[in-house]
Amino acid sequence: MKYLYTFIITIILLNFTLIANTKEKKIVTTIKPIHSILLNIVDSDVELLLNNNSSPHDFKLKPSDMKKITDSDVLIYIDESIESFIERPLNALDEDIKTIKILGNADLSLLPIREGGVWEEEAHGDHHEHNHGSFDAHIWLGSKNVIKLTKFFVKELSKISPDKKNIYKANAKEFIKKVSNKNKELAKELININSEPYIVFHDAYQYFEADYDLNSVGSISLNPEISPTPKRIKEIKAKIEKDSVVCLFREPQFPSRIVQTVIQETNAKEGELDPLGFDLKPGKSLYFELVTNLSKNLRECLSKGG
Repeated sequence: MKYLYTFIITIILLNFTLIANTKEKKIVTTIKPIHSILLNIVDSDVELLLNNNSSPHDFKLKPSDMKKITDSDVLIYIDESIESFIERPLNALDEDIKTIKILGNADLSLLPIREGGVWEEEAHGDHHEHNHGSFDAHIWLGSKNVIKLTKFFVKELSKISPDKKNIYKANAKEFIKKVSNKNKELAKELININSEPYIVFHDAYQYFEADYDLNSVGSISLNPEISPTPKRIKEIKAKIEKDSVVCLFREPQFPSRIVQTVIQETNAKEGELDPLGFDLKPGKSLYFELVTNLSKNLRECLSKGG
């Protein structure tokens, strides 16, 4: 009886250990596109910080957001250059919370920030604390990077939850197949307008442009928090006339009056591009809806007779 009792206790303890080790980790991430990619891999709940249609450029953490982070097991973010709000919680995190930083760790194909000439130079000495870094951090808008990012997440999350590795790999394989198919679909859609010149509100789209050989010729502002100066507006108007720019694209997160001011007395049209999924419901399908909408809005504004 004594040995049976010991055996039963041992089994119970082993079961408790197994349950503890297989418990679903609480993952929190910053923006909707990364949240969407993760949902396609882990197939479980992932907390989202920017769920109120804010821009990561000017988002302010609330106490409830800090609680999401401190209650998590894993924090996934891109880089302080695009998510400056993340710096404070990073400095205050407990050691048992795993942080996964994407830029510099995911072996992505990064493009340098475009500055000068037709791309608005950063206003050094202004009062906005916004460090853009050396590379464009809008990495979710390039299909090749999304595939690399997916594999990176599988690798990193499998270290944290090794029992979930096969689930992550199977989900990632299916997601990557969908991303590749969507990429082929968009390439066919955009080929007829890829020579048409356009200007964007801020330079967030060069990975998307590189995928489909699009003809973006400049941006209104590098930092979307700062309105362009009268001098800058004059330069853009001259650019519109010189290059016969077809369309200027606003973003839903920022006032449209800036674009409307720029296109006054020109032949350029006003369109809208959304790099974050401003009006989209967070979820597994958001990534695909996001890139589909980019293609649709580009074609609507740039197509002849559009």
